[in-house]
Amino acid sequence: MGNFGWDSRKWERVRFEVQGFFRLNRLSRTQIGLREKTVSAKFLDVSEGGCGLESPSFIPGGVRLNIFVDRNFLLPSAKRSRKRRFAKMAGVVRYCSQLVMKRYRLGIQFERVSRADRELIRDYVERNKSAPA
Repeated sequence: MGNFGWDSRKWERVRFEVQGFFRLNRLSRTQIGLREKTVSAKFLDVSEGGCGLESPSFIPGGVRLNIFVDRNFLLPSAKRSRKRRFAKMAGVVRYCSQLVMKRYRLGIQFERVSRADRELIRDYVERNKSAPA
């Protein structure tokens, strides 16, 4: 039997359906013809190694992104605060597939995540293992 993508995941992923956004640098925006510097996106799932995003823009594989999400979404409800602070993850698009009506699913592999944000993601995954992506 062949080694399929779902067999080779290093990190467990779980559903994470919240709003976030990503940014591309000027060179990447110019290369793919994207006008917006900041693009609103819906997180679909998350793991320590990456995330799935639903985007209104086609972003080809290999493009590097800075991804942002309110850290409160990663915290247990008892620890959330009114203050908005963003977790930032730098990653690379591994695939982009069309969903419906000019929406795209981006598979992102994280390249840089702060230790504190990685711990938040790890804890979120542990708390939500019963809801796999």
